[in-house]
Amino acid sequence: MPETTGRPVLRVTIFGSCVSRDTVDLAAHDRIEVAGYIARQSVLSVGNDASAKFPQDAVIDSPFQRRMMEGDFAGDAAQRILEEAPHSDLVVWDLADERHGVQGYLDGDVVTRSIDVMRNPDVRAALAGSLHVPFGDDEHFEAWATAATAFHATLSEAGLAQRTVVLEVPWARTAADGSETPASMGISPEDANERFARYYAHLRGLGVQTIELDAEEVRSDPEHRWGHAPFHYTQDVYERIADALLAH
Repeated sequence: MPETTGRPVLRVTIFGSCVSRDTVDLAAHDRIEVAGYIARQSVLSVGNDASAKFPQDAVIDSPFQRRMMEGDFAGDAAQRILEEAPHSDLVVWDLADERHGVQGYLDGDVVTRSIDVMRNPDVRAALAGSLHVPFGDDEHFEAWATAATAFHATLSEAGLAQRTVVLEVPWARTAADGSETPASMGISPEDANERFARYYAHLRGLGVQTIELDAEEVRSDPEHRWGHAPFHYTQDVYERIADALLAH
C-alpha cells in the first residue's frame, strides 16, 4: 500500500455504486483511496457492446453521468477494472445498481436500467424496442449468474479474484430514529433482501470473498446526504464496512 503522511492507505477499484463510494467518503477518506470507479453498471452489461445505440448528441447533466452511461452501453467495466486494478490493493464490488434491472434488446444487447438512463429523455429514447428484465426475476437471475461467472473468470485469469471483495450489506428495514425505512423504486427492504439472497449465494459459491453485515446491524439515515433510502446507511455502518475492508 502507498503511504500518506506515514499512514498506510488502501487503494481500491470500485465496481458498484453508493454503498462502496459512501463508505470511502463518509468513513475512510483518509484511509482508503479510490483508484478507479465504475458505477451504475450491471454485470449483465459487461462485455456487451451496445455503444452504437447510445445517443452521442444527448444533453446530459454532468461529465460523470455521461462517462458512466457511455461505459455501460459499451460494456467496458471488465476492461476498465483490468486497467485500473493493478494500481489497487482491492477490487470492491457492490451490487447496489443491480436493483434497477436491465433493458434487453431483441438483438441481444443489454444495458443497465439505471436512474440516470431513465431520467434522461434523450438516452431513455434509445431504449425503444428493448424489454425491461426486472431484478430478482428468474430470467434476470439466470442471465446474471452466467454473466457473474464469466466476470469472475476474467478476474481470475488476471490474478484479481483473490483481491476482490463483495459487499454483502442488506437493505435497512429500520431508520436511525426507529421508523420504517421507505421502499425504493417500489421495492421494500424485505423484498430486496429476499431477492438479493441468491445473487450473493451464487458469488459465494464461486469463492468470492464477501463482507457480510447482519440485517439487524444496519439502520438507514433519514438525514443522509443523498436522501432517505434503504441503502443509505448510518455512519456506524460505513465505519464497520471500512474497518472490514482495511482488515483485508
